[in-house]
Amino acid sequence: MMPNTLQRYLFKQFFGASTYTTFLFVFVLIIGNALKEVLPLLASGKITWTFFFDLLFHLIPSMIAYALPLGLLTATLLVLGRLSAQNELMAMKASGLSLYAIVTPILLIAGLGTLFALIVNFYFGPNSITYYRASISNVIRQRPLQFIQAGTCIKDFPGYIFYVEKKHKDWVENCWLWELDGKSVTGINLLLHAEKGYIRYNQNADSLILTLIHGMGEKHTSQTTSIETQPITFENTSISLPLNPLLGSKTFTKRLGHMHLGELLCAKNTAKNLSHYTPQIAASLEIQKNAVMSFAVLSLIFIAIPLGIKVKRAETSANLVLAVGLALSYYFIVMAISWLETKPHLRPDLLVWIPNFIFQCLGVTLFIKISRH
Repeated sequence: MMPNTLQRYLFKQFFGASTYTTFLFVFVLIIGNALKEVLPLLASGKITWTFFFDLLFHLIPSMIAYALPLGLLTATLLVLGRLSAQNELMAMKASGLSLYAIVTPILLIAGLGTLFALIVNFYFGPNSITYYRASISNVIRQRPLQFIQAGTCIKDFPGYIFYVEKKHKDWVENCWLWELDGKSVTGINLLLHAEKGYIRYNQNADSLILTLIHGMGEKHTSQTTSIETQPITFENTSISLPLNPLLGSKTFTKRLGHMHLGELLCAKNTAKNLSHYTPQIAASLEIQKNAVMSFAVLSLIFIAIPLGIKVKRAETSANLVLAVGLALSYYFIVMAISWLETKPHLRPDLLVWIPNFIFQCLGVTLFIKISRH
């Protein structure tokens, strides 16, 4: 419990602002991912609304690693900037509350936010991104006919274009299929048409099998100076449409960035037992990055406190620009150090802590300087 009414007031103000800004950044990051990957699938009818919202919901924990530091940083600048601009900080100090006591509620929430970020980054975040990536990869395999849009030329499969007028469950009607040939003058090797057919997923071959029934077509053969067209008819014929070039391997392989703490430690120990230095450093770097991103909450708030007091601006836009600028500089340093993964002798798993050291030292120095005035 806060020892002072003013501190309780500050705690409520900062907690409310940090909750609002964190949810705002989570929303922005999720929308960014949705526009890039999930929304096109929804717009084309390849996934349902239920599946769409399920994906977005499971994406939330993986976005907290970036949204939480940004949210608390922005909240610090907003709250302290407003209090400073309206001379409320001066009134609090005049009432006997020291600057150290004023920022205690902020540091308390920052500490709790860091603990929460550690749990998310080491467990919930990796599990959520694994679910998201695996679901995106297997969405067509789970609902093969959702990928086929009636009344539209489908050009998603390399080497083929096909069209269906209607579809119902696994059955399709008025089907046209063109097998492409880049070496041919016409660009077409085979043309098939059938009044009906059906589509199924072949798990062993990892492909969609389009079976056409009672159809006809043309086989194009390139001659020296002309194209020979051979009419064909068939009772039924099947065309295999591989999904691997389109969706990647059906077996989702976890990268280090998708592993939770237990899996990372296992990968590190395995590389150590096999005397593989580079994979060992790569696993260690991923562990340290997760910890660094968690402590980013404290590091960014340490520097935001003196800046929020000194800037003395209540404008939301100015504080938001400052917050984004600070966060981007922090993330850029972390990313730049991560590029040293291919040079394990430089120990990037230790160097990745440099941004925290710089921001915390700079923040403490600025705060001490401000507290003396």
